[in-house]
Amino acid sequence: MRAENVIVLCPQEVVTLDVGPVQSFRDALGDEPLGFWAEDAVEEMVVCLASVEAAWSAGEFRRLSIGVHKVIGLAERTGLQDVAAVARVLADLLKSDNTTAIAAVTARLVRVGETSLATLLEIGYRHV
Repeated sequence: MRAENVIVLCPQEVVTLDVGPVQSFRDALGDEPLGFWAEDAVEEMVVCLASVEAAWSAGEFRRLSIGVHKVIGLAERTGLQDVAAVARVLADLLKSDNTTAIAAVTARLVRVGETSLATLLEIGYRHV
């Protein structure tokens, strides 16, 4: 196969952020910037997503399921509804033996998660 016959796919995700949870934190903090809160949330999500990816790579489906449920909870608390939606799809797929679909949705979860985290940090450093 020649190199010019290879198509490189670079999937991109468009994400939305529910600012309700972010606004709740802003209300609780007053005029203080949300940067530290956003950084903590991002750090926790990065750890969860890394755990999900590592569990998938190791074929540890029980650990993958635990990690996915952690992602769902954290995503819902921080307004990352797209991340929560993809994670719920993955949680449902883990009840099946469709490893092809599980692989695809795991990759999508990581992609959506990374994009959403950048959005959360950006929102955290400015006023909503």
